[in-house]
Amino acid sequence: MNDKKNILVTGGNRGIGKEICRQLAAMGHRVILCSRNLMKGEKAATGMEGEVIVKKLDVTDVDAIRVLSEQLEEEMGHLDVLVNNSGVLNGNQSAVSSSVSDIRSVMDVNFLGAWAMIHFFHSALKKSKDARIINISSGMGAWGDLTGGHAPYRISKTALNALTLLLSNELAGSISINAVCPGWVKTDMGGASASREVQKGAETVVWLSVEENIPTGKFLRDKQVIDW
Repeated sequence: MNDKKNILVTGGNRGIGKEICRQLAAMGHRVILCSRNLMKGEKAATGMEGEVIVKKLDVTDVDAIRVLSEQLEEEMGHLDVLVNNSGVLNGNQSAVSSSVSDIRSVMDVNFLGAWAMIHFFHSALKKSKDARIINISSGMGAWGDLTGGHAPYRISKTALNALTLLLSNELAGSISINAVCPGWVKTDMGGASASREVQKGAETVVWLSVEENIPTGKFLRDKQVIDW
């Protein structure tokens, strides 16, 4: 492949994240599969075709993010694509019944973790000729779908969408950034009753990672722009 990219995926040890890593590595890209548990990350990478580098990373650990960003920038020089995939659901609470601890635990991973990744990896991304950030969001966080239930999760994704839009303006002309709704996917989080296979859930993220001409500042599902 002439255009081999350095692509980092958080939460790459299972579900959609694992499938994203598998597909991108098979295409010939260098994939940095990040997992909170190193052994689970190494197990997930076993048998993947291509170059997969497994790194231990908890996106709620700011110091760990900083150290990894410095390490990878020194070793690789630049990062082409950052996929903020790590996410937690943590129950089906209403907004009024959600405890502060539950709210914080979800926001720390789904929103603040992604923001911290962008903050620390911005330097390595700026050195790419075609830098991209892809935030894994959810239609459950869209304004028109804030109907109740899973309140911390919904609000964390609404906030992630807002961050995506804000950064698309701040980074215009240097780094493209988009949010993706993968749909209801058969993963540990989505459950066996979900309507989509994991390959479909990964499709838009893989497309945004490698397609020559992509938008920025958009919310997408199935490679189509959807409402915020």
